[in-house]
Amino acid sequence: MRRLAVYVVLLYLRFFARIALFMHRPKVIGIAGSVGKSSAKYALKAILEKTGRTVSTSGNSETGVPLGILGITLAGYGPIDWLIALLRCPFGVFHLIGASYLIVEMGIDDPRPPKNMEYLLTIVEPDVAVIVTESAAHTMQFEKALTVEEAHGMDPAERRDLLIRRITAEDVKMITDRTDTVVYNADNAFITDELKKLKHDDKMMLSFGASPDNRLTYGRREVTLQHTFFEFKLDADRIAFRVNDYALPEEYREVFGAAILAAYAVGETPARIEQALSSFHALPKGRVSLLRGINDSVIIDSSYNASRVSVMAFLGLAQELRDATQRPVVFAFGDMRELGGEAELEHTDVARRAVEVAEYLYCVGPLTKQYVMPIAEQAGLRELQWFENARLLGSHLRSHLPNNALVLVKGSQNQIFLEEAIKFILADEKDVSRLCRQERYWKKE
Repeated sequence: MRRLAVYVVLLYLRFFARIALFMHRPKVIGIAGSVGKSSAKYALKAILEKTGRTVSTSGNSETGVPLGILGITLAGYGPIDWLIALLRCPFGVFHLIGASYLIVEMGIDDPRPPKNMEYLLTIVEPDVAVIVTESAAHTMQFEKALTVEEAHGMDPAERRDLLIRRITAEDVKMITDRTDTVVYNADNAFITDELKKLKHDDKMMLSFGASPDNRLTYGRREVTLQHTFFEFKLDADRIAFRVNDYALPEEYREVFGAAILAAYAVGETPARIEQALSSFHALPKGRVSLLRGINDSVIIDSSYNASRVSVMAFLGLAQELRDATQRPVVFAFGDMRELGGEAELEHTDVARRAVEVAEYLYCVGPLTKQYVMPIAEQAGLRELQWFENARLLGSHLRSHLPNNALVLVKGSQNQIFLEEAIKFILADEKDVSRLCRQERYWKKE
């Protein structure tokens, strides 16, 4: 009965979302990839909304996409919340009135419908397809689709690469006959290999990356605890801007590279792109917020979610800032979830890097206890402890946080919620409003 109810709700949401798209016909820009989708969406919206009404979906799932198209935000996930949302759907078809652009974040959690790309394409097909990067994320569901030989006949690294290829192949399905432009990360071999299989003679292919052979190439990047400076070259034009109040990892070149090329593809000029990004200040909560902590510490809040690639990126950032400021690095690390059989390899990779960067390492969750702690115990850190939950970690940090520390917080959302630890060490309690997952629904967790 529950499965039937879910099916009916999905059909209902899709029906009204498609009516809205048919009525208003905005230029649709779809963003896919394992990491960086949300940040790329925010950056792209900041550029496009300067010249025309731009709507972006807040969610990226089989329900989040249609609700975003209809302009409906769930207050919670209870029956009453859903009933109110469903009653609003017929009126939501007018949400796209006057919209020149619709930016759709297209997330996949499973190779099977309704959580795959093929299902999302029954709701909306992008005119411009953007693929930011690909890595091991949500591998648990893709792992279930492996054959016995694939699951057990490969070493862990080979199996991980196979899963990333499968995830990439699913993301690349977003490129349909309707798509006229593809923006992609040429430095990611999983993406480029998959695109070689695709017939795209009728599409404009715009690549970004480190090589000068790309349409958009990376220039200088400078980072401090006050701002991050980025430079790009687009054809013969230079695009340079400073993002104030954010210390961003080097990998954010991919985020901004994707946004710049997508904006260029729909007619924005390099000058207008640079101007828009120079005033950009709208990254989502819990991705890369800088917060003042107790004992003159600085908190790098990336507690929203975690994968190996994103954790490695932020450890690289922490090392840069450590070397520049001589602050000790405190790393609060929570489990990376939904990895299935890849959990050991992903966590041990991070553990080896973490002990090179951090002097203080605090772990939360059973996976870090099983895979990270044994490696870290051999590293001779100043302090190493494991905690059952984020609140216990926060309580410990409140009384043991070293002075002038650089505190990196990174972990998955699934039962980890490291933002709860951050609350204990904020210098200003009002900054709780800047943390992720503070809505009513999450308070039930």
